[in-house]
Amino acid sequence: MTTHTGAVLSARDVVVEYRSAGQPPTVAVKGVDLDLLPGETLGLVGESGCGKSSIGRALIALPQPTSGEVTLGGIPLTGKSPRELRPLRRRIQFIFQDPISSLNPRRTAVEIVADPLRLHKLPDPRGTALAMLAQVGIDGAMANRRPHQLSGGQCQRVSIARAVVQNPEVLICDEPVSALDVSVQAAVLNLLEDMKTEHQLSMIFISHDLAVVKSISDRVIVMYLGSIVEVARSEDLYDRPLHHYTHLLLSSIPDPQAVQRTRRAPNELTRATGIGCAFAPRCPAASDLCRTVSPALVEVEPGRAVACHHPLD
Repeated sequence: MTTHTGAVLSARDVVVEYRSAGQPPTVAVKGVDLDLLPGETLGLVGESGCGKSSIGRALIALPQPTSGEVTLGGIPLTGKSPRELRPLRRRIQFIFQDPISSLNPRRTAVEIVADPLRLHKLPDPRGTALAMLAQVGIDGAMANRRPHQLSGGQCQRVSIARAVVQNPEVLICDEPVSALDVSVQAAVLNLLEDMKTEHQLSMIFISHDLAVVKSISDRVIVMYLGSIVEVARSEDLYDRPLHHYTHLLLSSIPDPQAVQRTRRAPNELTRATGIGCAFAPRCPAASDLCRTVSPALVEVEPGRAVACHHPLD
């Protein structure tokens, strides 16, 4: 896969393991490489448990990945102490899935947005916070309410304001609309697009909802059991998937005019044996090669890569 030297955020061979006493480690992310380009929205999709949220948190060193390297504008984030990371954290911000629980219940909206400005000793934190809240659609009356007095959509607007008020270069959004009512989701997605444009952000958008990812992403990474199986421009991925897992995911998007479906829709992840391709137990094209040799992620055309011995194309 081509390395993008101008990337604002890069990961190289990132591994994330979770350990519990007396148990072998659970590998959530297996040697992932990715590059986020300036001004780009990079979608990260896959079923629940595929490792997409784990890689998102590893990119901001919460916690530090087990191994590998993450760089922000060429500056390593891995291996640094919390004190060393503090000035860098303003440059990369995270928006969580649950907008209400991610906010301090004892603080008002304006206090929540002003807190990071006070932490970094920036001037006029309250005035700056009020201006940012107004920009995301939270007026003066709502700014003095606590999270439990706001709706889920309003809380997510406060979360976006808290992230963007610090003038970051990168915004990582982990399922930012999945906990919201369908009627509110489009408004929050439009707000993210507007903030990205106005504040010149680069964004990683993590979701299991392929229809949402298609609407907002320039490029898309598809993950399966901790590994990247396909990377492509959004329109190419949806028009012409190359990996059988991507095709399976796309076939599960609700479409009232579609009659044909693949034999097996996505459900619980099938655990891999550790030998060969992890998707082989679910793949209709799996061969003996697939069951014994793990495929590498190979660039098959500019900007397009797939990890499959028998790609669809």
